[in-house]
Amino acid sequence: MADILEIDEIDRSILRFLSENSRMSMQEMSRLSGIPDATIQFRLKRLKANGIIERFTIQVDPDAIGYSVMAVVLVQTEADKHDDTKVALTKLPQITEVYGVLGEYDLLIKVYSSSLEDLNALINDKIRTIEGIEDLLEIVVVERVKDESHPVFHD
Repeated sequence: MADILEIDEIDRSILRFLSENSRMSMQEMSRLSGIPDATIQFRLKRLKANGIIERFTIQVDPDAIGYSVMAVVLVQTEADKHDDTKVALTKLPQITEVYGVLGEYDLLIKVYSSSLEDLNALINDKIRTIEGIEDLLEIVVVERVKDESHPVFHD
Protein backbone atom coordinates (compact mmCIF):
# COMPACT_ATOMS: atom_id res chain seq x y z
CA MET A 1 0.00 0.00 0.00
CA ALA A 2 1.28 3.49 -0.87
CA ASP A 3 2.15 5.90 1.90
CA ILE A 4 -0.58 8.40 2.67
CA LEU A 5 0.58 12.01 2.66
CA GLU A 6 0.02 13.72 6.01
CA ILE A 7 -2.45 16.57 5.45
CA ASP A 8 -2.37 19.49 7.86
CA GLU A 9 -4.50 22.62 8.24
CA ILE A 10 -2.50 24.54 5.59
CA ASP A 11 -3.15 21.78 3.04
CA ARG A 12 -6.81 21.69 4.05
CA SER A 13 -7.09 25.46 3.54
CA ILE A 14 -5.58 25.22 0.07
CA LEU A 15 -7.90 22.34 -0.85
CA ARG A 16 -10.97 24.20 0.45
CA PHE A 17 -10.06 27.35 -1.52
CA LEU A 18 -9.50 25.39 -4.73
CA SER A 19 -12.65 23.30 -4.32
CA GLU A 20 -14.64 26.54 -4.17
CA ASN A 21 -12.73 28.22 -7.02
CA SER A 22 -10.10 26.22 -8.92
CA ARG A 23 -8.89 29.43 -10.60
CA MET A 24 -8.08 31.21 -7.33
CA SER A 25 -4.55 32.62 -7.42
CA MET A 26 -1.92 31.81 -4.82
CA GLN A 27 -1.82 35.50 -3.94
CA GLU A 28 -5.56 35.52 -3.20
CA MET A 29 -5.25 32.36 -1.07
CA SER A 30 -2.38 34.01 0.79
CA ARG A 31 -4.37 37.20 1.36
CA LEU A 32 -7.42 35.32 2.66
CA SER A 33 -5.53 32.85 4.83
CA GLY A 34 -2.43 34.70 5.95
CA ILE A 35 -0.27 31.84 4.64
CA PRO A 36 2.79 33.10 2.68
CA ASP A 37 2.68 32.76 -1.14
CA ALA A 38 5.86 30.65 -1.14
CA THR A 39 4.31 28.17 1.31
CA ILE A 40 1.17 27.89 -0.78
CA GLN A 41 3.23 27.36 -3.93
CA PHE A 42 5.32 24.62 -2.26
CA ARG A 43 2.27 22.90 -0.75
CA LEU A 44 0.37 23.06 -4.04
CA LYS A 45 3.26 21.38 -5.90
CA ARG A 46 3.45 18.72 -3.18
CA LEU A 47 -0.32 18.08 -3.29
CA LYS A 48 -0.15 17.66 -7.09
CA ALA A 49 3.01 15.51 -7.01
CA ASN A 50 1.46 13.16 -4.45
CA GLY A 51 -1.76 12.73 -6.43
CA ILE A 52 -4.00 14.46 -3.91
CA ILE A 53 -4.88 17.08 -6.50
CA GLU A 54 -5.54 15.10 -9.66
CA ARG A 55 -6.55 17.99 -11.93
CA PHE A 56 -8.04 21.45 -12.03
CA THR A 57 -11.45 21.59 -13.65
CA ILE A 58 -14.84 23.29 -13.76
CA GLN A 59 -18.25 22.14 -12.65
CA VAL A 60 -20.97 22.65 -15.23
CA ASP A 61 -24.64 22.95 -14.32
CA PRO A 62 -26.23 20.15 -16.38
CA ASP A 63 -29.60 21.97 -16.51
CA ALA A 64 -27.94 25.00 -18.09
CA ILE A 65 -26.67 22.94 -21.03
CA GLY A 66 -29.87 20.99 -21.61
CA TYR A 67 -29.34 17.87 -19.48
CA SER A 68 -32.23 18.33 -17.09
CA VAL A 69 -32.81 14.62 -16.36
CA MET A 70 -30.38 12.60 -14.28
CA ALA A 71 -30.71 8.97 -13.33
CA VAL A 72 -28.72 6.60 -11.21
CA VAL A 73 -28.74 3.13 -12.70
CA LEU A 74 -27.73 -0.08 -10.97
CA VAL A 75 -26.35 -2.63 -13.43
CA GLN A 76 -26.13 -6.39 -13.06
CA THR A 77 -23.54 -7.96 -15.34
CA GLU A 78 -22.65 -11.44 -16.52
CA ALA A 79 -19.58 -12.44 -14.51
CA ASP A 80 -17.45 -13.42 -17.52
CA LYS A 81 -18.29 -10.18 -19.39
CA HIS A 82 -18.09 -7.78 -16.44
CA ASP A 83 -14.87 -6.01 -17.49
CA ASP A 84 -15.96 -5.56 -21.12
CA THR A 85 -19.32 -4.23 -19.92
CA LYS A 86 -17.61 -1.61 -17.71
CA VAL A 87 -15.50 -0.42 -20.62
CA ALA A 88 -18.50 -0.23 -22.96
CA LEU A 89 -20.46 1.86 -20.44
CA THR A 90 -17.59 4.35 -20.06
CA LYS A 91 -17.74 5.04 -23.81
CA LEU A 92 -21.27 6.48 -23.71
CA PRO A 93 -20.95 10.26 -23.28
CA GLN A 94 -24.25 10.53 -21.38
CA ILE A 95 -22.77 8.33 -18.63
CA THR A 96 -20.57 10.51 -16.45
CA GLU A 97 -19.68 8.08 -13.66
CA VAL A 98 -19.24 4.31 -13.43
CA TYR A 99 -18.58 2.58 -10.09
CA GLY A 100 -18.08 -1.04 -9.13
CA VAL A 101 -20.33 -1.85 -6.16
CA LEU A 102 -21.03 -4.76 -3.84
CA GLY A 103 -24.42 -6.42 -3.45
CA GLU A 104 -27.09 -7.63 -5.82
CA TYR A 105 -25.86 -5.29 -8.56
CA ASP A 106 -22.31 -4.98 -9.89
CA LEU A 107 -22.10 -1.41 -11.16
CA LEU A 108 -23.62 1.98 -10.40
CA ILE A 109 -23.73 4.55 -13.20
CA LYS A 110 -24.81 8.17 -13.35
CA VAL A 111 -26.62 9.09 -16.57
CA TYR A 112 -27.75 12.48 -17.94
CA SER A 113 -30.31 13.17 -20.67
CA SER A 114 -32.35 16.06 -22.00
CA SER A 115 -35.73 14.45 -21.35
CA LEU A 116 -37.41 11.35 -19.97
CA GLU A 117 -38.00 10.22 -23.55
CA ASP A 118 -34.28 10.53 -24.35
CA LEU A 119 -33.41 8.73 -21.11
CA ASN A 120 -35.75 5.90 -22.04
CA ALA A 121 -34.20 5.64 -25.52
CA LEU A 122 -30.67 5.72 -24.07
CA ILE A 123 -31.46 2.96 -21.60
CA ASN A 124 -33.32 0.72 -24.06
CA ASP A 125 -31.38 1.37 -27.28
CA LYS A 126 -27.83 1.76 -25.97
CA ILE A 127 -27.35 0.57 -22.40
CA ARG A 128 -29.53 -2.56 -22.45
CA THR A 129 -27.96 -3.63 -25.76
CA ILE A 130 -24.43 -3.75 -24.32
CA GLU A 131 -23.24 -7.33 -24.23
CA GLY A 132 -22.93 -8.62 -20.68
CA ILE A 133 -25.75 -6.61 -19.10
CA GLU A 134 -28.22 -8.88 -17.31
CA ASP A 135 -30.47 -6.44 -15.46
CA LEU A 136 -30.90 -2.74 -14.69
CA LEU A 137 -32.58 -0.82 -11.92
CA GLU A 138 -33.21 2.78 -12.99
CA ILE A 139 -33.72 5.54 -10.45
CA VAL A 140 -34.66 8.96 -11.86
CA VAL A 141 -33.43 11.83 -9.71
CA VAL A 142 -36.11 14.44 -9.01
CA GLU A 143 -34.07 16.81 -6.84
CA ARG A 144 -30.36 17.53 -6.37
CA VAL A 145 -29.94 18.30 -2.69
CA LYS A 146 -26.14 18.26 -2.59
CA ASP A 147 -23.79 17.83 -5.52
CA GLU A 148 -20.09 17.92 -4.71
CA SER A 149 -17.44 15.88 -6.42
CA HIS A 150 -15.56 14.81 -3.27
CA PRO A 151 -15.44 15.75 0.39
CA VAL A 152 -12.81 18.36 1.21
CA PHE A 153 -11.74 18.27 4.83
CA HIS A 154 -14.49 20.16 6.61
CA ASP A 155 -13.88 20.08 10.33
